[in-house]
Amino acid sequence: MPFPYKTARITGATSGIGHALAERLIENSILVIAVLGRRADRLEHLLSKHGSSRVAAEVYDVSDIDDYLILNAGIQNTFNFTPALLETAKYELSLNYLSPLVTTTHILPHFESPSPSPTAVILVTSGLAIVPIPRCANYCASKAALRSLAWSLRAQLADRGARAENIRVVEIVSPAVRTGLHSRQADLVAAGRDGVGMPLGEFIDETWGELEKGERDDVIIGQAKYFARGEEERKKAFDGLLAMVKGR
Repeated sequence: MPFPYKTARITGATSGIGHALAERLIENSILVIAVLGRRADRLEHLLSKHGSSRVAAEVYDVSDIDDYLILNAGIQNTFNFTPALLETAKYELSLNYLSPLVTTTHILPHFESPSPSPTAVILVTSGLAIVPIPRCANYCASKAALRSLAWSLRAQLADRGARAENIRVVEIVSPAVRTGLHSRQADLVAAGRDGVGMPLGEFIDETWGELEKGERDDVIIGQAKYFARGEEERKKAFDGLLAMVKGR
């Protein structure tokens, strides 16, 4: 089915998955607003490559109404429960979970309108939200929190009826992907494991194919499908709990 969105705002568009998604959206004639972050030079490169008619780079302002919000920005760090790493863990949690929470909360009123057009909030989580690994315990917990948020947000919007029926909540559940996420971690580099994961191009091809189909609210990619084998039972339990709470 045709991709119904004409404008996309992306956090974390300067590298890795966010940058590759921005490129794919631009290729498909979707105006990309890349949120200004820590790498202003890379956003300038995106602008110079594609031109201002196809991409814009700016500080995030939720008062500007777009129809497609991709919350991709994130970091991963080793965490071994030592006090010296607590400040890093707080920042990781803020970027991976609290930032999408705050942004989504502020953007929803702009997505709801008397004459709604199709809109979507895209949350990028991880297979490690389903099956964690101890090395990056805080990262796994932050992505699990974001996955839980996606389920609850979807249920709350369904309860709002007609005024929110135009809003989709889509979760991209990513496997390990070959991006700078791993190469920035000294322990992985030292162990020779900074190059693990699905090639970025393959990840984007599969993800874009699923987004174009528009059939699923949870887009589970690559090896993350292996981790998600038991998720249908969890969803049945979630739906059952909702029905019980509503007295159905």
